[in-house]
Amino acid sequence: MTALHWLGLIISLGGGLCFLVVFYPALKALDDPAQRFKVLANALRFYHPLFLFGICLIFVTGAIHLTDLKIRFGTLYYDKIGRILIWKFTVTFLVFIIASMQSFGQGLKFGRMAYGVIPGDLATQERYAKKIWRSQFVNLILLVVGLYLGLKLRGVVG
Repeated sequence: MTALHWLGLIISLGGGLCFLVVFYPALKALDDPAQRFKVLANALRFYHPLFLFGICLIFVTGAIHLTDLKIRFGTLYYDKIGRILIWKFTVTFLVFIIASMQSFGQGLKFGRMAYGVIPGDLATQERYAKKIWRSQFVNLILLVVGLYLGLKLRGVVG
């Protein structure tokens, strides 16, 4: 189960970092903004489900691990790891909310604008592309905080 948890972290954190540091800056090499936005829209069709899969994998495997800890610690569960868990749950909730907004709110609308399904001039598409980048940046920070809390939880637990 731990290997799946790390796999989810690698998919979400590694994919997000690649999106921010490699792919998004490489888009600037395309001179035609309309073409650039279509390439980004195509990439988001692949990237967003992959990112969501990664964070769901982290969530499910983490929940299974917490169930094992509840069995192991019994009534001392909240006394031993409660404070860390509250922060970990808060970070996880924020990651899901921001990732959902990025994928289903900004990403879908951006893709429809890039392909002319709904109206959106190039300036609007540029604003959406920047919103997607900022959302991903915030999510990466939150994932790193979640990683830190998970490692801290692991140190407390065993």
